[in-house]
Amino acid sequence: MRRIAGLILIATIGACASSGVVPTGPDTYMLTKTSAGGVFVSGSSVKSDLYIEANKFCAGKGLLVDTVDASSKNAIPFARMPSAELHFKCVAPAAPASASAPQ
Repeated sequence: MRRIAGLILIATIGACASSGVVPTGPDTYMLTKTSAGGVFVSGSSVKSDLYIEANKFCAGKGLLVDTVDASSKNAIPFARMPSAELHFKCVAPAAPASASAPQ
């Protein structure tokens, strides 16, 4: 019985619902995610997962993530699951600074 309870707990902590990347305007995107981990998962860790997903999305285009807005909410027992939202753009990497300045 303990083994089954442990497996249910692990499945619950790992279960998350992500929106996937949603376009919200020209070159602007949104990701949202809610975790079923309850008080065992922080809103910040859910937001971290969104940044990983956003970086993979932008890297696939040869670009980097530029955060427009980000927020997270921790769980409230019996009221709310931890969640996060990320609004971002994919931008070109900045050109490296010149090694020598003109004199």
